[in-house]
Amino acid sequence: MISYIKGVLADKETTQIIVDVNGIGYTIDVSPRTVTDLPPIGDTVTLYTYYHQNRDNKITLYGFTSKDGRKVFEVALTVSGVGPALAQNIVARLSPSQFQRAVHRGDATTLMRVPRLGKDIAQVIITKLKKNIMKLKLEGDVDLGKPAGAPAAEAIQILVNTLGASELEAEQAVDKAQQVLGESAQRENLIAQALRYIRN
Repeated sequence: MISYIKGVLADKETTQIIVDVNGIGYTIDVSPRTVTDLPPIGDTVTLYTYYHQNRDNKITLYGFTSKDGRKVFEVALTVSGVGPALAQNIVARLSPSQFQRAVHRGDATTLMRVPRLGKDIAQVIITKLKKNIMKLKLEGDVDLGKPAGAPAAEAIQILVNTLGASELEAEQAVDKAQQVLGESAQRENLIAQALRYIRN
């Protein structure tokens, strides 16, 4: 198993990069979110990898900028109906802690933010993983006691659908706004505060 690859970033596209390791170029499938986190071409990168071989013997290396991202990818693949493409979408749309919180709480709505992840698959993921999701040890901080309330969820959707923010950008901005205003903050106040972070 190839645990990680460290080398020079030789090329990057929307969902695929090439890392040069001592003159050998490794093609690695990544999410668009991962690409945005990478340094410029020519810089050194380290990606934690997952080796996958399908039924047709096609070999694919999937890459992640954190061990937590790879852990979520791996645990998602244990669910019937979740293949590498959907698992990659999960890592791209939800942070590892967001995924863990959603499964722990049975929050299908959060899981359904992931492209191509419908209600039925969300319920299957929750049923399959909820019992043991806390055994997934993440390096990042996870606060299971802070559910995403309706005002926060609504604020995120308005920022995305009306103001054109990306979902990740909106979630991060609303999370910062909630830290400033408190958990009981209303939707309009969250939006006003979140806009400060998006515009900056």
